Amino acid sequence: MSRLIACLIVFLPIIGSTVTGKLSYCSKVTDHFFPCVTYLIEFELKPEDGCCGGIEELNKMAKHNKRAPENICQCIEDMDYVMNVPFVASRIQSLPDECRVHFSFPISIAMKCSG
Repeated sequence: MSRLIACLIVFLPIIGSTVTGKLSYCSKVTDHFFPCVTYLIEFELKPEDGCCGGIEELNKMAKHNKRAPENICQCIEDMDYVMNVPFVASRIQSLPDECRVHFSFPISIAMKCSG
């Protein structure tokens, strides 16, 4: 029993910081990507400036480390799942042209995040 308590004392803060770190990371991704949602679900004819600026920020984040593009994609997938509002495939495909930016992270209607 004392071994279990010792393990919990050692590992819970590590696990907690990992979960908190992922939530914080996804919160940043959501902040940058959320302005694009109205365009992606066809509520707007053109993406807002905040959307294109957010994509630029996500591109910067994607270049930060090797796993960042996959992590960004996963955060967007999670956001889409929670919102339960499907993105329109043609809008996803047109977003790079509309914002005049290349994505440094995967995004598609299928949201296949792993490379």
